[in-house]
Amino acid sequence: PNPERGFYKYTESHLGSSPTMLQESTLKGYRTHNITLIYRIYYLKSFRDKVLSQEALDQIDTDMITLRKSGLKCVLRFAYSSQESEPDAPLSIVLQHLDQLKPVFEKNADVIAVLQAGFIGAWGEWYYSSNNLKTSGIRATILNKMLDVLPARRMIQVRTPAYKRDYLQRPTALLRSEAFTETKAARIGHHNDCFMASPTDYGTYENIEVEKTYINNEGIYLPVGGETCPPDGVDPADCAKAENEMRKLRWSFLNEDYYKGVIDNWVTQGCMDNIIRELGYRFTLLSGTYTDKVSQEGTLNIEIKLNNAGYGCPYNPRKVELILKNTQTAQLYVAAVNEDPRFWRPQTETIVSANVGIPKDMPSGTYDLFLNLPDPEPLLYGNPDYSIRLANQNMWLAETGYNNLGQQITIGDFPSETYKGEVYFKEK
Repeated sequence: PNPERGFYKYTESHLGSSPTMLQESTLKGYRTHNITLIYRIYYLKSFRDKVLSQEALDQIDTDMITLRKSGLKCVLRFAYSSQESEPDAPLSIVLQHLDQLKPVFEKNADVIAVLQAGFIGAWGEWYYSSNNLKTSGIRATILNKMLDVLPARRMIQVRTPAYKRDYLQRPTALLRSEAFTETKAARIGHHNDCFMASPTDYGTYENIEVEKTYINNEGIYLPVGGETCPPDGVDPADCAKAENEMRKLRWSFLNEDYYKGVIDNWVTQGCMDNIIRELGYRFTLLSGTYTDKVSQEGTLNIEIKLNNAGYGCPYNPRKVELILKNTQTAQLYVAAVNEDPRFWRPQTETIVSANVGIPKDMPSGTYDLFLNLPDPEPLLYGNPDYSIRLANQNMWLAETGYNNLGQQITIGDFPSETYKGEVYFKEK
């Protein structure tokens, strides 16, 4: 049940006089089924011609508090209509609403996994629009505003790769050197709401192979996900095709609730468990080498080999820490490791190396060694619901969110390499 990945549950609310508020008991029920994400769409039908009320803004805030209490995050979207025959809102209103939402985004970015570029047309899917919001110029104006009001550490998903390429006026995929740099190109990912439902996925792709290669190349640095829909002109995607496509396009999350005809097919054919495990990242410890005896002011050398068996990578910031726990006193010491799990590539082994100093006043004794992959957000750091769990058996400590490396380090009067760096274990 790792954060920001896997199958999500669909939820919606019509802001204003009759919202459907998130319920902590329901969300915690999702967690017991290893769901860590919900899709949350807010319909703004009552505000197509006016500013958002304080009541509406408070409703979102209250939902985000409930989400945080429950240990989940959301894939977030806003829309003005839920069917093709309904109007959306004029550009001036959309921009005004985005300005109003800026404080909400800033306050709650920690539990927003990603924001989808809604607002335009039915379901916020950027296709139907009664206010002529579909032109390249207006789409760019709205996307600029979204990137401006959403904190830079969070990303936005657009509905088709063509929308991103047109917006950036750039056909080439994001490079590794550009990833996570908070530029426009580095902050726009992809959602597909008709996965494997027609040859073009209902218009998701124009130049199919070129655009799929584009997502394959940049999707390891961006959030990719969405939902299936009723197949048109193709058979429901069988297991082999679905798994290959998710692997190729770096999928991190998928709607559990829609479309059932496709999802039930995967259950029947026997690949559902694989998809559940492999959506997003899936880190497994393969091996490790450690200095098992070290003196105060000496160097603890650690090398860990990990494999990512998932389709994708983490797409939001993530800390890497080593934890030492004194087996007698239970005192904890922590050291930050200069590593970024967002670069731990799918289907690839990664070596994490660290040389960390033992402080001169650290008590002699035996220490258990743990790997901690916490969420860096201040309100979530230290909450095990938001920490990454390695896939190995018998490593996870549910009460702390630490991964037990099964290694003991003895600190005392031993011949040791004198530490000359700047990263020391610190009392936690």
